[in-house]
Amino acid sequence: MLKRVIYAATLACATAATAAPIKLVQDEAYAPYMGLENGQPTGIWAEFIDEAMSRVGGEYDVVVEAVPWSRAVNLVESGQAHGLIGTYHRPDSRPWIGTYSTSPVTEKVSVYCREGVAQSDWAYPADFAGLTFGNNAGFGTPGKAFFEMVDAGSITLQEAQTTEQNLKKLEKGRIDCYVQEQLAAEMVINGKGLKGVVRVLDASAETAHIGFRADWQDEESKKFIADFNAALQSMMDDGTVAEIVSATVGG
Repeated sequence: MLKRVIYAATLACATAATAAPIKLVQDEAYAPYMGLENGQPTGIWAEFIDEAMSRVGGEYDVVVEAVPWSRAVNLVESGQAHGLIGTYHRPDSRPWIGTYSTSPVTEKVSVYCREGVAQSDWAYPADFAGLTFGNNAGFGTPGKAFFEMVDAGSITLQEAQTTEQNLKKLEKGRIDCYVQEQLAAEMVINGKGLKGVVRVLDASAETAHIGFRADWQDEESKKFIADFNAALQSMMDDGTVAEIVSATVGG
């Protein structure tokens, strides 16, 4: 089994050729994919990057930071970071992302509601009009059609910072439903013993990527992205990606 490595905030190497670090940012509270422990980024994505950079070698100085997701989005959009870790493919809502990495994982997005609020044969999101949904601040997980209904006033939206906060609001009846990646949600539901929260239906399957800033378009960026993608692909091909996921979730 692949040895778990606590991912250091900086993958700096004395032989790094770049003048300034390549800064990648991730969410600090989206287990098992992304997290923060003892000041260090953790989770499945941190493991992916750690292993990929070990395969690339010491040519690059890469810094990974874990912050609240809304701040991570802002750091990339405002040009303060080079890549957003774990983003879905969102060219319309995130035009400031120019290049998406190879996707090592596909996440299953599901709708969770208070028991008795919704039916499994409902069409998402149209049949959920009139309900109040939770969402992680800055997350585009619920999808374009959902946010169009929010903008039209058909769905009421309340945002919190973490999956746990939203699911606890759902359990307490402060919101009606919540859209989240299935593994991330059910780890909290099972881990915290939440009651009265049911998975109503699966809304979509989303590929997850590192989204690189659109205005980072020099020779360094092109070479780094190509090398990183090649390393990720080799990890997918030899089973390392599956092994990391299994080790991280305890499977």
